[in-house]
Amino acid sequence: WALCSWALSACGGSSNDGGGGATPPPPQGGTPLTVGVPGLVGDWLENGCVVSGAQSFKRLTRATDLSANSIRYLSGVFTYGNTTCSGVGSLAGPSNLGTVVFSRAESNASVAASWGEFTTVTNTRSQVIWAKKSETVLCLLGDQSPSILPTLNDVAASL
Repeated sequence: WALCSWALSACGGSSNDGGGGATPPPPQGGTPLTVGVPGLVGDWLENGCVVSGAQSFKRLTRATDLSANSIRYLSGVFTYGNTTCSGVGSLAGPSNLGTVVFSRAESNASVAASWGEFTTVTNTRSQVIWAKKSETVLCLLGDQSPSILPTLNDVAASL
């Protein structure tokens, strides 16, 4: 399930966006987005809403800092008693999926990217890029070594 999120370039908003999934436009010119571990730590709620019967679900991604260049990656699911992912949800998890160690990070005013290696709790390793389209939208991208998205412009074009 986690591997699908990497391959599908899953994006979600931070808990600071109210969970509604509204994405503010990226800043033009000016201040670069927060990059690296400080810009990734926190809770990120998936923008999409999955409906099943009379319930709906949103995935939570949580990043906690381990060091200046690494995070613990956790994932959970909010369940809502309606078909619109609205109101107060009940959180299952989050469960520890593993760690990400970042080797480099870059940003400008419209995109931030951190390239690294994700190691699962079962010691499976894969290259990843954690990218932000704004301070409230995180996208998880699969990568390889050497990177298939080696520049910030390549990452921006894939979001």
